[in-house]
Amino acid sequence: MTSTSPKSRKSSSKRKGSKKKAARSKNVIPPLSKTPPSFRNCVVDKKSLKQLVAWAFKNHGTAVTAAMADNLKDLGFKYATQAAVSISVDDLKVPEAKQDLLGQAEEQITATEECYRLGEITEVERHTKVIDTWTETNERLVDAVKKNFNHNDPLNSVWMMANSGARGNMSQVRQLVGMRGLMANPQGEIIDLPIRTNFREGLTVTEYVISSYGARKGLVDTALRTADSGYLTRRLVDVAQDVIVREEDCGTTRAILINAEDGRFGNRLVGRLVAEDIVDQEDAVIAKRDTAIDPELSKKIEKANVNGVMIRSPLTCEATRSVCRKCYGWALAHNQLVDLGEAVGIIAAQSIGEPGTQLTMRTFHTGGVSTAETGVVRSNLAGKVEFGPKARVRGYRTPHGVEAQQAEVDFLLHIKPTEKGKGQKVEISSGSLIFVEDGQEVDADVTLAQIAAGAIKKSVEKATKDVICDLAGQVRYEEAIQPKEVTDRQGNITLKAQRLGRLWVLAGDVYNLPPNAKPVIASNANVQAGKVLAEASQSSEFGGEVRLRDSIGDSREVQIVTTSMTLKDYNLLEESNHSGEIWNLEANDGTRYRINSIPGSKIGNNEVIAELSDDRFRTKTGGLVKYAPGLAIKKARSAKNGFEVSNGGSLLWIPQETHEINKDISLLMIQDRQWIEAGTEVVKDIFSQTAGIVTVTQKNDILREIIVRSGEFHLCTDSNILERFDNEGQIVNPGETIAKGIKPEAMVFVQTIETTEGKGVLLRPVEEYTIPDKAQLPELSHVTQQQGPSLGLKATQRLGYKDGELIKSVEGVELLKTQLILETFDTTPQMTVDVEVTEDQSTKTIQRLRLVILESILVRRDTISDSSHGSTHTELQVKDQQIVKAGDIVATTQILCKEKGIVQLPEMKEDEPIRRLIVERQEDTVTLTAASKPVVKIGQRVIDGDLLSNEEPINCCGEIEAIKENKVTLRLGRPYMVSPDSVLHVKNGDLVQRGDGLALLVFERQKTGDIVQGLPRIEELLEARRPRDSAILCKRRGIVEINQGDDDDSVVVKVIESDDLIEEYPILLGKNVMISDGQEVKAGELLTDGPVNPHELLECFFGDLRDRKPLMEAAQEAIAKLQHRLVTEVQNVYKSQGVAIDDKHIEVIVRQMTSKVRIEDAGDTTLLPGELIEIRQVEDTNQAISITGGAPAEFTPVLLGITKASLNTDSFISAASFQETTRVLTEAAIEGKSDWLRGLKENVIIGRLIPAGTGFSGFVEELRAEAGPHPDILAEDPAGYRRIQNLRPDYTVEMPSSPAAANLTSVLDDPSDADLEATRNRHGIDPSTSNFAAFARPSGDDNFQEDQSPDPAALEGLQEEGLLSDE
Repeated sequence: MTSTSPKSRKSSSKRKGSKKKAARSKNVIPPLSKTPPSFRNCVVDKKSLKQLVAWAFKNHGTAVTAAMADNLKDLGFKYATQAAVSISVDDLKVPEAKQDLLGQAEEQITATEECYRLGEITEVERHTKVIDTWTETNERLVDAVKKNFNHNDPLNSVWMMANSGARGNMSQVRQLVGMRGLMANPQGEIIDLPIRTNFREGLTVTEYVISSYGARKGLVDTALRTADSGYLTRRLVDVAQDVIVREEDCGTTRAILINAEDGRFGNRLVGRLVAEDIVDQEDAVIAKRDTAIDPELSKKIEKANVNGVMIRSPLTCEATRSVCRKCYGWALAHNQLVDLGEAVGIIAAQSIGEPGTQLTMRTFHTGGVSTAETGVVRSNLAGKVEFGPKARVRGYRTPHGVEAQQAEVDFLLHIKPTEKGKGQKVEISSGSLIFVEDGQEVDADVTLAQIAAGAIKKSVEKATKDVICDLAGQVRYEEAIQPKEVTDRQGNITLKAQRLGRLWVLAGDVYNLPPNAKPVIASNANVQAGKVLAEASQSSEFGGEVRLRDSIGDSREVQIVTTSMTLKDYNLLEESNHSGEIWNLEANDGTRYRINSIPGSKIGNNEVIAELSDDRFRTKTGGLVKYAPGLAIKKARSAKNGFEVSNGGSLLWIPQETHEINKDISLLMIQDRQWIEAGTEVVKDIFSQTAGIVTVTQKNDILREIIVRSGEFHLCTDSNILERFDNEGQIVNPGETIAKGIKPEAMVFVQTIETTEGKGVLLRPVEEYTIPDKAQLPELSHVTQQQGPSLGLKATQRLGYKDGELIKSVEGVELLKTQLILETFDTTPQMTVDVEVTEDQSTKTIQRLRLVILESILVRRDTISDSSHGSTHTELQVKDQQIVKAGDIVATTQILCKEKGIVQLPEMKEDEPIRRLIVERQEDTVTLTAASKPVVKIGQRVIDGDLLSNEEPINCCGEIEAIKENKVTLRLGRPYMVSPDSVLHVKNGDLVQRGDGLALLVFERQKTGDIVQGLPRIEELLEARRPRDSAILCKRRGIVEINQGDDDDSVVVKVIESDDLIEEYPILLGKNVMISDGQEVKAGELLTDGPVNPHELLECFFGDLRDRKPLMEAAQEAIAKLQHRLVTEVQNVYKSQGVAIDDKHIEVIVRQMTSKVRIEDAGDTTLLPGELIEIRQVEDTNQAISITGGAPAEFTPVLLGITKASLNTDSFISAASFQETTRVLTEAAIEGKSDWLRGLKENVIIGRLIPAGTGFSGFVEELRAEAGPHPDILAEDPAGYRRIQNLRPDYTVEMPSSPAAANLTSVLDDPSDADLEATRNRHGIDPSTSNFAAFARPSGDDNFQEDQSPDPAALEGLQEEGLLSDE
């Protein structure tokens, strides 16, 4: 051993001092000399620093580590200051290779666009290829950036920061000095225009806008993430807060299996305890049960090539409502076995919740970008390719539109070198793509194949993309397309392409014809510019007098007056007042009508033209309306225009003045129920207009309204009279006696009213208005005609208010309106009538009102050549004021040809109108001269690069129209590739304009839209949400058989199970089958793609296991399978974001989610069907019931999300303080629940010491002191504190304490002696064992005596324990 330094010798002599010092010195840090650090001479980055600090901590404890970290920090700052590490613009060096890389990408993309132009690839393939090209360029640029810094400037500040892990990462440096790259738009699709510049060079305006999409997304993301992550932590804490380490060892034999990944365990075993001895290949024991695995042991296990290790886990711990030390393992804070009383639940919750802020939330739609995990293999040498005899391949088209072959089996591909030397072998796995042919000669560095990454069947979804036409012309299909009409379930017919092929558009000038235009020229005729191609005419429907109006916009209106009516008996007068012009109609007898529809406006049938100006029916104030007998109104659908009078009579009016106030009560200047005179100020600035009794309505010290009722008031004491006129009041005719001495001379309305002086009757005046049966109107003529519409006027009287209506108003109202209404006796409801002013024929000074029905025809003016309509020429065939008959032509429009060429009419069915025609112009054809005899045929379609004659390639695309000797005429065209199953929007021979949709490409892309990443995914898992359109799962194991459904598209999957039962799974459209015919499937396996519903998965597991195993075992195994899956899924999300969380934390949470079962059938237990209860509690209950011979409870395991689990916890205080407080507390009160205050939360709320940490031992003592009838009686036991297995709180049996109470029925059914003996015999219980007492009747049970003498030894023991007072 190395000698200690003088200092340590001194300390050793001092050590011999007191005992206390000796005790303290046990924890002294081992001197560095004992564990000398290994000498390292290398650049220390973040990773090495981590290792260094971990080494110091492990070997020398916290104090040394803290001091060392401090020193390192000082060192770092010192040298950073001396070296002046900072970032300036000059540090951002753009690699020179960037331009070359961009150039290469541009070339690739130009080539791709060219392929698209030639119709070799579809729009989708083009998009995919462009995005992949840029992604690859971006990655190559990152490498260039790294290389550039490493070689040219390794001490560059930016590079040092990113490379060492101090701040920033390569993707950020890439944006500073490489290129910013591809961005997604707000819908999540990637825009195929990348940002080529970086922040050093500066962005263009377009790039800046695209860039800000992504930036906005990032900001919103961060803001939402904090809140989400915080709430997740709160829910996790709530679900796991009562998980405390309360036992030393639960003694379980259950465990979980951890498998090695690629022969490595990583950190997954560290800190766990072994559940079953670990043995190596030679059966030598590496570690015994209950050994804690430290990093050294973990490495040793890896070296021994052990594939799987059974370890103890919180998932399988059998401690009730807690976790035992051995199942939990190390507390990761100090790498020692966890202490009793450690609140591991809270630690787990915070470990999972805290990294939440580091997770991303956003999702990307890549729009079909292939992100397959495949490796590209290139040739190392020039040679000849040989597939070998085993090879089986089939044709395949890659997402980039490259024709390749796909391997159906695994085989070896050889390359035989052209020169001497060693050949190359490539292992081709099934599903890989091969880009070379058998027997093909290849050079070095040629892409041979793309190796598929195992048999991963990716979930795909169908997506669509439109193909838009780039030029006008005529559509031609290639035969390869094989269009097929498909009828869907709704009966809609769509045209679909069955095979991959081209759809051509041959150039030409397409003219859109207006409706009702007919071609006037034959197909294939030659036309000159300006020649008429088609003609359209517009005719009058009814005939009449023509009026030509000025043009509006680009059309001219021709009006034809079909019917007119002049009101000859009325003069039209125009007056103007402050609100504008008012038009009146005056009859010969002086009555005036106010016109509602002013001249120049349009009105429809049954609309009001004018109203009688009449003050006879106008009141002075508001009041009450009463209809006298005889007056009748027509039933109206809406009372908007009033009620039409059907029978004349009297209308009675009782005036009453109402002021609506809505002000503070303090402004009131009079008393309620007092008599006031006209002109009294009732409220500040509001005066009464009539005299009468005031009623004040108020609410919450706000004045609502003041009513003044006028009339004569008489005090009255006769209760009969007061009762007669109470409430609504009554009308009393003149001369009728009301009370002694009260006899009105006119008609009055009598009401009982209370005033400041006392009760009495108020005689309110009644005004009577007489309404005639019919409105008096001068004679009106109707205009009728045989053909076309007719006109007429009628007069109506309308009452504005119904019987008994109270009108609250200070000003007066109009009770009756007399109106002139227009009637058109016409079949067309949308016919409108124009109101006009005309001069009288005889006396020009007088104006009359004229009503006219017009037919309006809009005639297009000549437009200068519009690209799609051609130039048009329109001629009017009528003059102003000409009379035309019905059906006469008013105008003709001619479509003129713009350029000379050959006309072609599309092939149409007989009854279909022609809407487009095409002119093939000179510029649409090209004539090529071949050097030798042409090798093309008429009607053949050619693309760039096809041969014209033996040697000459053609440099354009199109269709061969004519061949004369060596001259070939080619009609230019544009090919579009369409993929199988695409929907075709155009038929063969259709004419299309530029911008029309040709087809809808249907393609499969990997489901990316539904890949919920980061936080939302964690939440989805922990809340056990049921996903939308989830995958179909197999219910029981069996063999698959796949059949077609009744209609072609659907599939039926049959699973033939082990007992020959057949389960059918119909699979809907849009789902992809993930299995193959004849495959063997297990329960819970995915039959289709889609997200998995965890609840359904648990059902599948349990249902399958239940057939083969006992209930309890099946439930535990099903839960274990699901638990494993949940833990893995959660870990995957965190790992994908580079966050490391120990499995045991997730296990603690998942344990809480899967700890309950639902009772299906209670058997003979006291449980309730549908009740959610801890699985261990059911186990205990069923064990106890089976001993007495009763039927056990049947149950199914359930998975609860963390919120549900928090609300279903045993403690109602904890649940109520989480969510739904009222519901939880009411239920607890109804059920009479008790809270045993086991968790931390309950104790904090009540204000007690929490039962964790230092409070744990106190808690145990307290429980022991309280060891009364409740279920946590703790007994001394060699293994620490073990809970006496009681059944359940409601089973507590209290012994009767007096003879009087002894005849009460006890809580449990009391078994007879015979029952007990039978049970003892059945279980073979020996009288000498301690178990005998449990199945024997306690002595003295039958005759309970007061003076039974207790055992003195037992008393003494109880007193010593402090459980019995001296008394």
